[in-house]
Amino acid sequence: MIKIFIDFDGTITTQDVGDAMFISFGGDICNKYIQEYRAGNLTAVDCFNLECHACKGTLQADLDIFLDRQTINSTFTDFHRFCKEQEIPHFILSDGMDYYIKRILENNGITDIPFFTNHLEIVPLENEIEILFKPSFPFLDENCNRCACCKRNHMLARTADDDIIVYIGEGYSDRCPVRYADIVFAKDELLTYCQQENISFFEYRTFSDIKSRMQMLLSHKQSKKNNGLHKRRQAQLATRDVYLGG
Repeated sequence: MIKIFIDFDGTITTQDVGDAMFISFGGDICNKYIQEYRAGNLTAVDCFNLECHACKGTLQADLDIFLDRQTINSTFTDFHRFCKEQEIPHFILSDGMDYYIKRILENNGITDIPFFTNHLEIVPLENEIEILFKPSFPFLDENCNRCACCKRNHMLARTADDDIIVYIGEGYSDRCPVRYADIVFAKDELLTYCQQENISFFEYRTFSDIKSRMQMLLSHKQSKKNNGLHKRRQAQLATRDVYLGG
């Protein structure tokens, strides 16, 4: 069975909503925290905690307006429909926050894709106008602090040995899961990373590109041609190391 795992920020959405949200409401210090995290000087959890603290006193109305202005890739809805028609299970894996992911998906009429991410509670202050951001991290991996929500673990927990794992992403938090995927669709920063690490990938700009490639792979599968729909050896070895504790 084919199973597809999709990044959210900058992949489904047209910008990194999490970064933009924290910088908008927490100021330039949040951009500094993001750079420190990417440089390896902060863990993902520490970065989120600092960003949320910087956003103290945000107005609920301003947050709602900001989130309702966020847009998704115009071709994603059609790709989602294609996956349902082909009966291909697909999931969103994000190192962002559930509060804005749920709202943005619902704003675009999408309520039937399972997603796994960090949790953000919005806590009203006593004046009932301002709010606090209170994050929590139900999907941490104790052996890895690159992400607060471990995408690799979600992928491996939801796939069997014979499943073909497809991963779609573009950024920093996608570096880990692509090592365990059989088929990778990459753009932007993730594309450069795959090139540097010799991870095979298909380049894409929109979900229409991915749909076209998947249609071709599926048609070849039906005609039993050598089509790329097979387990990637390096991904198998990486998965084996996880289960063996390597």
